[in-house]
Parts: sequence; structure tokens; C-alpha cells
Amino acid sequence: MTSEKSDLLNDLQVTRRLLINSGAALAAVPLAACADPASTQENTVAGPAAKLLEPPFDSIRDYVTALEQRGLLQRFDGINQDNYEGTAIMYRLIDEFGLREAPAVMFTNLTANGRTYPGPVVANLQGNLLSEPLLLGGEVDPENLKATYQNVTRRTLAMLEERQGVWAEIEPHEIPAEEAVIKQVRLEGDEIDVLAFPFLRGNPGDAGPYINTASVFTRDPDLGVNFGTYRCQIKGPRKIMINFEGGQTGIKMVDAARKRGETSMPITLVIGQDPLTWVVSSSRIPSRIRNRGPIDELSVAGGLRGKAVDVVRTESGHFLVPANAEIVIEGTVDIVNLEEEGPYHEMYGYLGHKKEENYVMTAQTVTHRKDPWVMNSFTGVVREYITSLQRAENIYNLRKSFPQVVDYESPHDSQGLVYISIKKDAPGQGLEVARPTAMFNPLARVVIVVDDDVDVLDSSAVRFAIGSRWQPALASEIIENRRAFPLDPASPDRKTTSKIIIDATRQWPEEGGPKIYQRLNRTVFEEAAPDAIAKVLAKWPDKLNK
Repeated sequence: MTSEKSDLLNDLQVTRRLLINSGAALAAVPLAACADPASTQENTVAGPAAKLLEPPFDSIRDYVTALEQRGLLQRFDGINQDNYEGTAIMYRLIDEFGLREAPAVMFTNLTANGRTYPGPVVANLQGNLLSEPLLLGGEVDPENLKATYQNVTRRTLAMLEERQGVWAEIEPHEIPAEEAVIKQVRLEGDEIDVLAFPFLRGNPGDAGPYINTASVFTRDPDLGVNFGTYRCQIKGPRKIMINFEGGQTGIKMVDAARKRGETSMPITLVIGQDPLTWVVSSSRIPSRIRNRGPIDELSVAGGLRGKAVDVVRTESGHFLVPANAEIVIEGTVDIVNLEEEGPYHEMYGYLGHKKEENYVMTAQTVTHRKDPWVMNSFTGVVREYITSLQRAENIYNLRKSFPQVVDYESPHDSQGLVYISIKKDAPGQGLEVARPTAMFNPLARVVIVVDDDVDVLDSSAVRFAIGSRWQPALASEIIENRRAFPLDPASPDRKTTSKIIIDATRQWPEEGGPKIYQRLNRTVFEEAAPDAIAKVLAKWPDKLNK
């Protein structure tokens, strides 16, 4: 083990103790308001000796400070991204620590796009599972990050159950422009050079540098204001390509505007938003499946924070945007005259296709904080955002139709797979429970259902169930011609895909299974010798603990 990794591992152990001992291990930190943390204005953040910052975090700077205080940030100075050193660092950290335990990173004094930047660029800010209780509250198990993740999911699920599946909302709080840090610097017209900011080319296969963590604000007479996260290739000082993916609200607004005879739309990109506004922007929280009307996503972000998001009017007057963000780029997007865009390293871990026609934004105004920070996404490499919110909503929605559902997981390291565990009480139930997910979730190409004794957060346990319980001829269902997720690299036409349901539950005799299903060795062992593991742990603690 390298000394660098050893030091970071020590930091992570300190982190878990800090989380346990500070603020009642965040278990007592609700989604409601805590004291406002002071904003960190410089490229340095407070060390572990400073008073721990607690949620809600009003800015990305406060959140990064909180990560570093808890040992969850690793700094790198002088990287050369023209040689892809930042990307190499992220691959190495994920290889060493795993997707759910790798730290966040901060790059300062970096080279990119043939220029030098003081930075910082930050990344992987919500990859480590400890970011879940830090942002949402929940009991922390210092020895078991997976248990911590479950605790946060259960807490969120209980809140959804209490509110009958509706996310809490707190309306945003508008502040005057002179009080908004996002208005510290203002640029117009030919003063603008988007590449004056360290937006990176993340992979040698990319068509150019990308803005890949922006909340892209658009509006529609019927759907209201929406913001989502789409890849945005930079083609010039004021020219930015906008990739509105199929099925997303942004492209629905574009199509509606085109039908009305419009040729352009106002658009605004917000970079460096607070962490929970980022979650709303980049995930399907809140879901639009049952709600086709306007959704006030900034109010949802406020509800998740337990405190209103401070917002300020854009220079154009079209949008209210987070006032504590880092950079705001305002302009118009041409929805008639399209240009090629891409390729780009996408979330599936495959290089996405070049698009022959995509949307061109012209930047008209830029406002930003002094010495702005940039958050980068190493897409397809890291866990982009906390996932307990989406996971809890999926469990809640499934249980409304199938109370037998125990757990749900869509592993970030295997896009296209979904695991569902059930307490089966009728034959054929595995396939029945899986069908709605396979039919209507474009990301779910392989849906695997297992018994409730299988931990869906443990992919090896799911594979064990497939290998020992699944009967392909008896417990499989293939569904053809379903809507594909646009980035699915296996979709033959980029529009449709086939799906498979794998019922890896124990097959009952009524389903063609054996009359007697053997018991698991470990279950027999633990029932007969329930204290055995505890006794050997007490006898040899140094040899049986990390």
C-alpha cells in the first residue's frame, strides 16, 4: 500500500469517527434548517481543526469545506489535463477505493485546453457513501458504509410514506442582485470567453471541452421552468452546444416551441450550484411520470435542504437562479439551425456517438463569483450524485402496487441493471413485480428479482442467486421494442431496445421448481451456532478486523 493511500485511509477512519461524534452522527440533523455556515471565498477550505460545517450547505464551497473537514477530499496541485492526468487520477481512485468509497478531489493550478488556470476544479463530490448522511441526515455506521446507506434510504422512505409520495417543498427566496455573490463579475457580448474557465476535455475521444455539470434552465408556457443536466460542448468563446436528450423535459420544451413557430429560446446555464440543487438537476427527483404539469424544482431542492434556496433574477429577467452558484451563462439557443456535436464519454462507460444535429447556444451575458470554482463530472467513471432519494422513491412507488417489495437497487457501476428483492408469497410474483420497471423505466434493460434474503446492495449476492436459483426456461421474460435510454450503447437504432426479466427467486413447485429447496449453508450455521462469529471476533480482534 502506498503511503498516500495509507494516509487517505487513515483520514477516512477519522472521518467515520467524526461523523459518529459530531452532531449526533448526523442522525439528529434533519432535512430542516441548521445554522447557516459561513461561505468560503477562497480556493482553500478549512481543515479538520475548524468547527465542522453542517447542512444545509448554501454553496458548493461550504459543502467542499465540510467534505475536507471529514477527510473526504483529496487535493492535487499542478495536474495537466491536456495529458489527462485528472482523468487518470479519478480512474485510479475508483480502482483503489471503489465507486462508493473514493474521495472527492480538488485540482488547483491546472493545465487544460492549452491554458493554465488557478482553479479549483472539484469532482466526485457525492461519490463517497458518507455524502448521503452528510446531506440528508441518518444514522452512520462507522464500520459499514452499506448499512449507513440503508439507514439514509429508510429515513427518506419514511418521509415519503408520511407525505404519501410527495416531496416536501419550500419556495425559493429571492434576494436583490447586489446581495448575490453570483453577480460579483458581469460580462457581456464579446467580453465573454467561456474557455476562460477551466472546463475540461475529460477523455481523449471527446470532441472538445465540455460543460458537464450545468443546470440548464429552460421555460415553457405549459410546463413552466425546468432545469436539467445535459452535456454542453464548447465550440467557441460564446458558442456552446446543448444536448437535449430524448425523453427529457428540455427537449419537450424545444419541440413545443418549434411547433409554435419559434426559432430560438432563452436558456441559462448555472454551474457550481449547491449540492441538493445539483441532485434535483441531475437525477429524476422529482419524478414527472405521474405529473405532466409544471414542477417547481427549486422548491423541491429547498424542501430537501429544509431551507429555501436563495435565488436572484438573471440579467435577461427570464429566470430565477441560485444566488450562491459560481457561474451563470445566459443566452439563446437556436432550435432550427443545428450543428454536429460530440462524441463524449458517456455514463454507460462507452464513448457516446457524435450527433449530426444538435442545438447551438450563443452566450450573451455571463455573471460569476470572483475566482469561480468549477465542478466537473468524470462521466461514466464516478458516482455522480447521492442516490438514496431516487432509491427510496422507487421502493415507495413499487410498494404501492406490490407490498411484497423489500428493496431496490440500480448499481451505478452496471448501468442498465436493476435489482429488486421481494418477500414472495405467490407463484409468478417475481415476473409480475418486475414488469412495470422493465416496461416503463428506459434505464432498466435487465431487471433481476431475488428473494428477501439476498442483499441487493451486494452484486455478488445477486449473482449467487442467479447462479443457484434462476431457471432460465421457467423464470425469464423477454420484452421487445421498448423505449431505450438515448445513451444506451447497445440500442440498435438509438430509440428502441429489448428487455429481459430474470426471476432469481426460489422457484416454487407451482412454478416448476423443486419440491424441496436446499437451505443456505450459512443460514444453517448461524442458526446452530449463533454466537460463533462474535466469539472469534472477541478472541482474535486484530486479525479479523480491518
